Order: sequence, then C-alpha cells, then structure tokens
Amino acid sequence: MSETTTGISRRTLFSGAAFGLVALGAGGSLAGCSGGGTAATISDTVAALPTYVPITKGPKPDLPGNDKVQPVYYSYPEDSELFRSVTRDVKVGGTTTGFVVTYAAPPPANNSFLDYIGDVTDTRYDLTFVPGDSFDTKFATMTAGNDIPNIVEFLTFAMPPRFPQLLDAKFSDLSEYLSGDAVKEYPNLANIPTPSWRSARINGKIYGVPEHRPPFGSVMICRPDLIEQYTGAEPAPKDKDEFFELCKAVTDAKAGRYAIAGGGGSSGVDWSYDFIGATFGVPNQWTMSDGGKLVHKNETEAWLETLSYVKKLWNAGVFHPDTPSLESAKAKTYINNGTVLMHLDGISALLDITMPKGIVTGGIVPFGADGGKGANYQGTSSFSFAALKKTTPERIKAQLRLIDYLSAPFGSKEAFTLTHGKKNVHYTGSGPNAALTSAGEQMINASALYRLGAGPQVLNTAVRIDEQLRQSHKWQVATQDMLLTNPVDGYYSPAASSTQSASQAFNSVCNDYVLGRTNLAAVKSGVTTWTAAAGNTMRREYTEAMEKQG
Repeated sequence: MSETTTGISRRTLFSGAAFGLVALGAGGSLAGCSGGGTAATISDTVAALPTYVPITKGPKPDLPGNDKVQPVYYSYPEDSELFRSVTRDVKVGGTTTGFVVTYAAPPPANNSFLDYIGDVTDTRYDLTFVPGDSFDTKFATMTAGNDIPNIVEFLTFAMPPRFPQLLDAKFSDLSEYLSGDAVKEYPNLANIPTPSWRSARINGKIYGVPEHRPPFGSVMICRPDLIEQYTGAEPAPKDKDEFFELCKAVTDAKAGRYAIAGGGGSSGVDWSYDFIGATFGVPNQWTMSDGGKLVHKNETEAWLETLSYVKKLWNAGVFHPDTPSLESAKAKTYINNGTVLMHLDGISALLDITMPKGIVTGGIVPFGADGGKGANYQGTSSFSFAALKKTTPERIKAQLRLIDYLSAPFGSKEAFTLTHGKKNVHYTGSGPNAALTSAGEQMINASALYRLGAGPQVLNTAVRIDEQLRQSHKWQVATQDMLLTNPVDGYYSPAASSTQSASQAFNSVCNDYVLGRTNLAAVKSGVTTWTAAAGNTMRREYTEAMEKQG
C-alpha cells in the first residue's frame, strides 16, 4: 500500500532531507518567481503551530487512540452514531482548481461524485490528477508557468527544489488564519495532530494544511505466526544478542527461508538501517553533541557499530541472498509466502488488505542493543500538504472552509459523504453494511479529494482485517514513547537536496563493507570524504538557520 513515487525510496519518505522553517541563499534563480530573488525572505519570527483541539464526539473506537496512536474501528459506525462536524455552510462559490497526485486511474470526465460533492460544498471541482511516477516533472512545469491552480499538493517526502522560494513567491502565507488559536475557526483543521503541521511550516510561516499520517517511521514488519511456529514464542527480542539468535533460529537456507530481507535501490542497499541503526543509538539523521555541535549519523561510532552488526547478520546467512538487489514488491511477496519473516517497511504495510486470507503481519517492537529502551525514528507525520495560491483574504477564508469540510473526521456525517457519495448512486445500504456501487468504486477514491483535505487517519478498512488492525495498534502503543526526532527538522539546507552523489558514494562503501569487499578503514575514510563533500556544508547551513531562529 505504498504511496511513494517511483524512484523515491521509503527511507526518503520517513527520514530523508529535512524541510521547513528557514530558507538560506542557494544561488541561482527560481523560474517563474518574479520578485522572488535568490532566496525567500528570511523570517525573524516563527508562527506558532496550530492549537490542537481533538474532536471527541462520535462513535467510540474499538481500541482507543491519541495524538500519536491511531484508534481502531473494526467496522464502519451505524448511521445513528454519526455526528455533524461542520455546522455552517461552506459557500466556496465558483470553481476550485487543484493539482494532486494519484496512484490510480483517473476518474471519468463525467464525474457524478465530484458533481455531488460540488453541490454540497458550493463549488465546481476542476482537478488535475498527476501520476506518482511523473509528479515531480509535471509539478515543475506547472509551477514554472503563471497558471497555478487554487490548491496545490506538495509531497512532504519529495519537496521540489528551492521550495521555500517557490512558496514565498506564489503561495499564500496562512499563518494569520491557522497559527495558534486562530485555527479554532476551522474545528476539523484544529483536530489534526500538531506533529503533522510541522511539515507545512516553512521559513517560519504556515503554507498549507497537512494530510495526516501517524508519526512513526519505519517498522520491522514480521510474521509473528510463523516465528512462533519455529521458535515456540512470539518475537520479542530485548537486545542485539536475542535478535541475532532469533534470526538464526528462523533461518533455514536449505528450505529457502530467511529471517530478513533488505532492499536494493538507486540510492544503495537498505540493510534495515532505520531499525538496526536505532537499536545501536544512531541518530535520526542528525544529533546535537554535548558541545552544541550538529553531528550527522554517518559521523558517529554508533553507525560503525551498526554496520558491523549488519555484516555479522549477513555473514550468518540470515539475510535473504537477493537483498542487495531486492525490490520492495518482491519483499512483500516473500513476507506473504513465508520465504522471509521480517522486512523493513512503512506502517501502512500492516494494513495490507491484499494479503492472502489468514495471513497476519505484526511489527517487532524496537529495543536497545544492550537491552535498554528502543527508539523509532519519527517521520514527517504527513503525506503532503495543500497549499493555496496567492489570492484575496476573502477567497483564502472560503478555501479554508472548504478544506475544513474535506478534513471531516472519521465517524462524522461529512466523512461518510466524502467516502460514500450519494445513496443509491455511489453506494447502497447503510452504516457498516454500506457498499459502493460500480460508480462509487470507479469515481470516489480516484477523485482524490482527500489530497486537498482529510481528517486524521484511523485504523479502519473496508475489508475486515481485525487482527491486522490489532497488531498495528499494539505496535503503536508499545512504540509511542520511543520516537526519536531529528533536531534539524523544520530547517532548510540547500545542500541537503544537492548531495545525492556524495551520499550514494558513501552508501556504496558501506555496502561493500557489509558484503566483505572492503574493510572498516575504508568506511572511516568514506566518512571523511562524505563530510568534506556534503556534511560540513549542511552542518553550517543548518547551524546558521537554527541560530537565526534562536
């Protein structure tokens, strides 16, 4: 159930280049941004993040949630349990144009669902649906011209080059409408957890409304049923030694069964670094030393310990031998058929409704290498944010009322309408027995209105997968106090988006070490080379940005 664009790794999605508050001069110019100069205006103040006011109305979840943990609803509520979350007319008027990503076939031009929601929200929708594998190029073409739609989706895991300058030049600063208690004017937006808003606060200003995701980074997906079958107990390693023994216990090369599958890609091999690195205390990209200096993960002793441990696992034969070139889709197949029992993935992988019937996956709860508390790298807590083209204050308020409606929470009448459409046209039945018609199946999800605004994600699926939902909730509860933040999140370094070649070169050295092609001295030399080529520049830019903000 990946929503990453082709060529963008899941690692980039969860812990890639930072984005946010302060734009530093990067040289060059931004095409189409007249008056934008070489850098966005650096703000001396930072808009407060929107006040979090959770909505407590509506049906009681089967398993409770909070601002980190997603609540579980095994089935959709009865109609009688639904509540109204929008108490005023939306009154947008005119046409609402939009630019959104899609991972499905676009809806038909004659779209009765968009027409129906258009009547409800008093606007006509004219949306451009862009396939994920061409989103970046078409986004660049769109922003280079002067015909920018009213609402544009920015993917937080793949921000465009020089995005602070782009936002400053062409999109509305929404701080006065959404910062602090101002967001209470839009209750459904105030219901979006605080971490999700960080991705939309750029150069000290709030530039959009986020599409919420839980704050957790990668998950070591596992097959708890098979692990228990082979070891006599569910997987619950408490330190590096227990994890190593677990991996050996479930691996049987003669039977074609392996403990872990990593993944290959254009940026190098991922040996489950986010899970194993966190185990050894590797920071979430950057950390602040006791002396107040930024230190990158590549520069830490913990990274060298991680590599040595990964090498130990590889030498023990517990990684699937195809790991250096294994595609993510193939790893999912291996998990499903029991060829592999663990694989690093995103949290949405725990909700895969395409798995064969009876198969359940869970997550390995993080642990410290020496038995201490585990860690999970905190992600962006959003998939994207919806930015508004510069316009009048009146139009901004109208568009925010629209996004507030589209952000209706699960269990509300509005959310039901947005996911089911019009009765006897897009769905039949009611409550948990409501079923989409062929028109609903064809039009609703493909219309991608949730890219413009959506309520916080909950654990609920159209197909009942109760044990999968329970497993995801169980992992989130166990991990919620282990989140490890990146101190530079929210700050912008131009070099962070232009150092791919240096990072790939270093990743290649690390991979060679794991595979036995070179020694640890070569890795240490690679650290020195990477620091000179990329690390020092990023460190300086981030430090300057952080000092300016105080």
